[in-house]
Order: sequence, then C-alpha cells, then structure tokens
Amino acid sequence: MAEFTALRAEIMARQSSQQGLLSIQLTVGGALFSLALSSPGRAAVLLILPLTTVMLAGRHVAHSYACLSIATYIRTELSPRVAGGLGWEEWLRAHREVPRRYRVLNPLFISFPAISALAVVGAFPYLASLPASAASVSYWLAWTVGAALTVSSSRLIQRVRHDSFLWTGPTPERALAPEG
Repeated sequence: MAEFTALRAEIMARQSSQQGLLSIQLTVGGALFSLALSSPGRAAVLLILPLTTVMLAGRHVAHSYACLSIATYIRTELSPRVAGGLGWEEWLRAHREVPRRYRVLNPLFISFPAISALAVVGAFPYLASLPASAASVSYWLAWTVGAALTVSSSRLIQRVRHDSFLWTGPTPERALAPEG
C-alpha cells in the first residue's frame, strides 16, 4: 500500500506540473499577443509562440505518458498483489470515458496548438507587407518553421489524447508500446 500511495502522489505531482505548464502557456501567449497588438510592427514577435508552445506541449505530453505508465503499473503489478485488488485504475477506466462528441472540445487543443496557430496566422499580414529583402526571407523562414511547429504541437496533443485511457480506444499498454 505504501508503494501505491507513493505512485498516486507522483501522479498528483505530475498533474500539478501539467497545470503549471498550462498556466505558463496561457501567460506567454497573452503576453506575446498583447505585445504584438500594441504596435503593428511587433507582429513578428508572435513567431516566438509556436516554439514555446511545442516545448510546453511536449513537457505536458511527457507528464501524461508518465501518468499512464504509473497507472498501468498500478493496475497490472500492484493490484494483483493486494487481496481483492486496488481497483482504482479499473474504476477510472470504467467511469471517465469521454463521449466522442466532446473530443473536439478538448481544451488542450485550444491551449496549445490553437494559440500557436493564431500566432502564425496573426503574423502573416505583417510578413506579407514586408518588402523583399534578406530580412523578409528570414521572417518567412521563421513563419514556415512556426507553422511546422504548430502542426507538431497539434500532433503531440492529438496523440496523447488518443492514447489516454480517458478516451475510448487503445489501452495504456498499447499506447506505451513502441510503434512499428
């Protein structure tokens, strides 16, 4: 039981870290959008957001997979050792599945890739107004990288939501198995 308590505490600490990452993402997004909107010449600063977004989303996803691993360990290794089993992870799987129609409304998509996409779209008019020069080529390269990072953060969030046991779909064991 002490191991179970320690593992549940680790899950709670990781979920707390996820909340912190979400707060940082929203703060950075708000600050950069405020800066960009304060002057039309500052719109290029929005291209920082896709980079910060993919880094924060990556950490958020890493915590999610760690929680899935711990939950799988509790269910498959610890629960059989306890008379009558622990049952917590099975109960979660049975009672926390989200109906398909609510998957689109996932706040992680809004908090991470949608903010990044808004930044990329918001920087576009500024970049389109730049005269052709070496500097504008650099800005367009940054915009292209930002668009690619936005897609990457979207795929990270999509993958972890797909693999989560909160959704109908693969079990955590399948989610943690290497892709082949």
